[in-house]
Amino acid sequence: MTTFEYGPIEFYAVSFDGDRPGPAILQAIDDLVAAGTVNVLDLVYARRSPEGELEVLELSDTTDDGGVPALDLAGLAGIDDIEELAENVAPGTSAAILVVELLWAKAFASALYDAGGAVIARESIPAPIVNAFLTANVDDEEDAS
Repeated sequence: MTTFEYGPIEFYAVSFDGDRPGPAILQAIDDLVAAGTVNVLDLVYARRSPEGELEVLELSDTTDDGGVPALDLAGLAGIDDIEELAENVAPGTSAAILVVELLWAKAFASALYDAGGAVIARESIPAPIVNAFLTANVDDEEDAS
């Protein structure tokens, strides 16, 4: 069986108020890493000034004590990626731009490759949208009954 060094990766922009994500956001990411669900390959912060200017901060620029976690592929998120992902960051807010390897999908990717298959398209729908849609449709079905 083929063994890929890395599984599929995804880019995320996680918004938050202020310059740095709160402890709960960081804990949620740490929990996923500890569970072996994802591997954080790159992480930068993007903040938009009240005037609308975008500033990008490398993770190493955000800590005074040098306690920066090792990232497998720091620099993977290029400025074009960051600017595109930060497009919806509102003035006065910030976002963490994460590049994560989907560890759960690594074996799936290998199996598809070995079977002669390849993922040629993929679309992601954020969980809040999925849940809002399902809640609205369940309510509609219950009203129709």
